[in-house]
Amino acid sequence: SQVCIEHVQQHSEALAIGFWEYGFRPGDKVLSWLPLHFAEQHILQVACSKAGLVLYHLDPSEAVSDEAAAVDSLKSALEVTQANALISQEAGDDVSYVRLCQKAIPEIRIFDFAYGMPFVTPRFPHLRLPVHTGFDIRDLDGFMLYRHMLVPSGDLDKRFEMAKAESPSGSTPLVGQLVKGSDGNFSLGPTLTNTEAITNNVWPEVSSILKKEYIEVEGVGVIF
Repeated sequence: SQVCIEHVQQHSEALAIGFWEYGFRPGDKVLSWLPLHFAEQHILQVACSKAGLVLYHLDPSEAVSDEAAAVDSLKSALEVTQANALISQEAGDDVSYVRLCQKAIPEIRIFDFAYGMPFVTPRFPHLRLPVHTGFDIRDLDGFMLYRHMLVPSGDLDKRFEMAKAESPSGSTPLVGQLVKGSDGNFSLGPTLTNTEAITNNVWPEVSSILKKEYIEVEGVGVIF
């Protein structure tokens, strides 16, 4: 499929507003467990920039060869980043990522967002929102669906004004970095600002989108 910059702008702003709807504010942290070639990942990157959120990324490919190690990595990343939201794919490469999330965060199995209560887990007290990008909700009531996070109200700037929060700028922190040690645990690297992320081409797909360059994302079939 083909996607233009207007599509990216509309969906990323709708997702940014969705984060605001769930009480997220500038400086809050999001941990992505999505493949870097997913269109949802690119939308998420731009949305975090618009909402003033710090985005960390955990490579999901580890689960293909070692699910137990992937669960341990997820636990470590959640603990170190103190992420307020976790974004995961539902399944891929014969791996059920939602089940691995449930192993790392057992409260997801018993929680139900339909009751309107805030998500709580004593293991990771900062985590408020587990999200998956699939469509299945059966036995996955402890996840918010990615598509339900999109709020196309078009009033993101007004929300910053009402909250008396400073709108994101080039100096706003955006890209958090995870550094994996020899013991398999993570530590935090330096956090890059919006300007540094673009200057260093940390997200090449997003950089190409902003420059309105033609790009084919391998493995997805999405053309920006």
